[in-house]
This record gives sequence, structure tokens and C-alpha cells, in this order.
Amino acid sequence: MMPCTLSESQTSREASPGNGGRCLAMSSHGVPFRLRAESSILLDLMRQQAPFGSVECADLPPHARTFALECSGSEQQYQVRIDDQVLVTHEELDSALIQLGGHMMIHVAEYAPDYVFLHAGAVAWQNRALLLPGASHAGKSTLVAELVRCGAAYYSDEFALLDSRGFLHPFARELRMRRPGSQEQTAILLEQLNGRCGTHALPVAMVVFAEYAKCAMWAPEAVTPGRAVLELLLHAVPVQRTPVRVVATFTAMMRGATAWRSQRGDAPDVARSLLRALVQGGAPA
Repeated sequence: MMPCTLSESQTSREASPGNGGRCLAMSSHGVPFRLRAESSILLDLMRQQAPFGSVECADLPPHARTFALECSGSEQQYQVRIDDQVLVTHEELDSALIQLGGHMMIHVAEYAPDYVFLHAGAVAWQNRALLLPGASHAGKSTLVAELVRCGAAYYSDEFALLDSRGFLHPFARELRMRRPGSQEQTAILLEQLNGRCGTHALPVAMVVFAEYAKCAMWAPEAVTPGRAVLELLLHAVPVQRTPVRVVATFTAMMRGATAWRSQRGDAPDVARSLLRALVQGGAPA
């Protein structure tokens, strides 16, 4: 989808008071949506939280969702809304913006017409893609960062984007790492890792279910393609809305991929094992 921009007249029309404040039309990975705020400053802060790859658009279809951030009451509470529904209320603006960004991301991941969004880290080595599916706090970002330090091309640390062939596409937002004992995420620039971004779609060569556990032994066991598809469904964002499409995507991907499972300890040794296996084939060791 080609980027589209708002003309001055369209911007003015979207900003008219009759539309409930200032508005901005956007699209991300084929999903249109609108941002609405009471001021241009707040609208710009909301735009900065839009999903990676979002662009401004000239027109929106009637069904496009509206994401709003409103300050209400004498206590200065911030309400995050989708259309007329209040999702969360926060006293701090930063917390409200983070929540807003998360809801926008899930909306895009749920409705993207051309991709299946999978909760997974993703890298590539010598044109062979590696997926690391897992829930939050499973250690995906830490392992992805170590793989990038070792020379792998960065594709994503949170969402892997798969097309109908099962090919991986870049979703190279900045890496976000949690400090030990903290829920807050800190952005890590690729330059800090001497890393590089992947630039084109690749077939997936290996899927590894590797959750971090302190002092765990790295001992990967093979997972059958059918079992891998079932486990991947647990991490697919649009599985409840479009289950047939999701299963078909994962089935196509697994025709050319192997799958493995193991708990893991520290990331450096595991990263080197995975990169060797991508080149040599066979089990990571």
C-alpha cells in the first residue's frame, strides 16, 4: 500500500470543532484508523504512539475506528477511547499514551488483511529466517538482541509478520527491553548492537519455542509440523477472527521449516547455537 498524505484542506476539515476536536486519518499495514484529541499537541503525542509503519491518509472508510485520548474531570484523568467505548483511565499522560499505543497495535494486528501477526521475535541469517514465538516475559527480546549482536538481520522483537505463503516480512520497530525486576521497557537502538535490519521477505527455516528459565539447560527437542502449527495458534493475534486463514498461513510456513522446543538459560550460547543450526541444518546444539 502506497503512503498517502493529508492535504491542507483535508487537515483543516479533520480538525473542525464539529468532529469533536482535532483528528488525524492514518493507516497501518492496510488497516485504516482515526486519531482524535482536544489539541494539536496531544494529537501529535498520539501519532507518535501509532503502530510501526503507520502513515497519514487522505480518506477513511466508514468502518474505520476512532482512537481518542480525552482529559476529563477536575482531577485531570486521561481516558483512552475506541469510538464511544472507554477502555482505560489513567492519571498520568505517559501511561495513557502507552495504553493507547498498545490498543492501536492490537487493532492493526487483528485486522491487517495481508498479514498474520504472530507474537514472536524474528531474525534472519544468510537469507534463512528464524522465528521465536512466545508470550510477553518469555525472553524474546533478549534473545533477539543477542542474535543481532552476533550478526543476524533484525526483523522484529515482538510481532512477526507472515504473508499467505508463510514468508516473513520486516516489522523492524526499535527493540524494547525490560530491565531486571521492572515492567517498564527501554528502547534499544540497532546501532547499540552494531545491528542491521532485514529488508525483504524470506521463507522461514526454523521455529524455536525457547522460554527463558534461570539455570535451564539448552536441549532442543524436535516438534512435528502439525504440533508446531497448534502451538503457533496460541500466539497468533487474529486467530479468533480468521482461524482458517491463520491455519493456512502457518501450514504453508511449516512446509519448509523445522521446529524445536527447549527452555534456555543465558542468551549468548543459545544465539550461537541457533545461527549454526540455520546454516548447517539439523538440531540446534
